[in-house]
Amino acid sequence: MKKIYLSAITAVVTVVFCGWIATAQNPVKDSSKTVQGNGTVVINTTSLCQKVDGFMGPTPIEIRIRKDTIIDVIALPNDESPGYFYDASKILKRWIGLTPKQGLELEVDAVSGATFSSKALIENMRAGLKRAMED
Repeated sequence: MKKIYLSAITAVVTVVFCGWIATAQNPVKDSSKTVQGNGTVVINTTSLCQKVDGFMGPTPIEIRIRKDTIIDVIALPNDESPGYFYDASKILKRWIGLTPKQGLELEVDAVSGATFSSKALIENMRAGLKRAMED
């Protein structure tokens, strides 16, 4: 009985130790924030805002920041109605030229007629800017 108990403990310790070694050698990469060769920080909200939905589902964006200034915001593929989403995505220009801190403080209203999409874009923007300010 003691041999079986000891074997079980040894097996559990081995599995835990091997898992720890594998994680240490292959750390989980965070695809939400990358830095390009020219120093541009790129924030992708796909993984950050998986549960932030517009009218038809997630509305991820990519935020580009260089020298602490937002230089571009790009709407990524989504299932929103193209016409409504086009109207909603116009609000993304409001953040260009601001610092991430200023962007978080910016008050932006939803676009009438595209309320769900624009509110989701605003929430993606805020989550992305918070991520940009980390590290």
